[in-house]
Amino acid sequence: MITDTLKKEIAAETLYSAGHGIAWQSLMQKKNLRIGFLGGSVTMGFAGNAVHEGAYPELTVAGLRERGYDAEGFVCAEAGMSTMHGNLLADEQILCHKPDLVFLEFSINETTLRPSVISFESLLRKLLTAPDPPVVCIFTIRNYSDYQCESFMLPIAEHYGLPCVRLRPALNAALERGALTWADYGDTESHPNADGQALLAECLLHFFDTVRSLPDEAPAPLPEPWLGAPFTGLRFLRPAADCSAVETAAPLVPRPHPYYENAWLLTPESGALTITADCRALMLFYEAHSLPEYGRCSVSADGTPFTPPVIDSNSIYGWGNARFAVIISEDASAEHTVRLEPESGSFYLLGIGICE
Repeated sequence: MITDTLKKEIAAETLYSAGHGIAWQSLMQKKNLRIGFLGGSVTMGFAGNAVHEGAYPELTVAGLRERGYDAEGFVCAEAGMSTMHGNLLADEQILCHKPDLVFLEFSINETTLRPSVISFESLLRKLLTAPDPPVVCIFTIRNYSDYQCESFMLPIAEHYGLPCVRLRPALNAALERGALTWADYGDTESHPNADGQALLAECLLHFFDTVRSLPDEAPAPLPEPWLGAPFTGLRFLRPAADCSAVETAAPLVPRPHPYYENAWLLTPESGALTITADCRALMLFYEAHSLPEYGRCSVSADGTPFTPPVIDSNSIYGWGNARFAVIISEDASAEHTVRLEPESGSFYLLGIGICE
């Protein structure tokens, strides 16, 4: 158990930065605050092999309402969600609601390698270059083994002058002095229990309580990318019978997924699927599972086998979750043809990501 007093003590030490060039006073004087939450299983409320009510987005919005705001929360989160999936879904799930502020919680869902860094920065720049851009706050946490991606997320926050809430130092200090155990916070992997979720909400509410007293600052121009953001303009081509970029006899089938309602079902019987698009980047989003009926496709781009030449949707790490493969990534747009040839089993193509 984590006492309310301890939650407040830890939360008071988690504001890494309030950011720069933000009109905090004007924002926090709004009666209606629209808050977006993008993240993984923690943001989803997953723990102990189940999804629970009362995750920190819900608790944060409730806390804002207690403070007199007519707050609304919009959540786009899934177990295993990466920033590339967040980028693909952000337009339809978050930006369409015109949020005032968006929290990004991906610090235990990415790696510290270059592909993760540019994926994260691409999502960030998509939000920051939206027609009515929200304030973006980076929210970093840790897992049971103390893994996190602060090595690039904190410098990126500083580069863009973004607010950042950082759980790890305050939580680690409390663990080290014996004020709580990891079991008080969460499970043996990554996921906060009810007390842990309440602690995360307390961290964000402390953030709001702090920035509401800050003055307005003149906005600063968007800086050049910190490392690279080639997927900023990523858009989602959903499976549909009238998708002009796709030629296939594969049937459309429904999927039990909150963000990918349908898929093209590719089997050896269905034949191939061909995508023709004028683009500089193209990626495939597909469903992965450990069940043996999940199959594989060979993939080629402009007549050349992809590396690796086969995408296998059967994985011991799959549970019906979405994965992706970047097939084309170029500096300039050109017409490309991507072909999927089903080799075995069932391959569910959940959609196509395009940067034009």
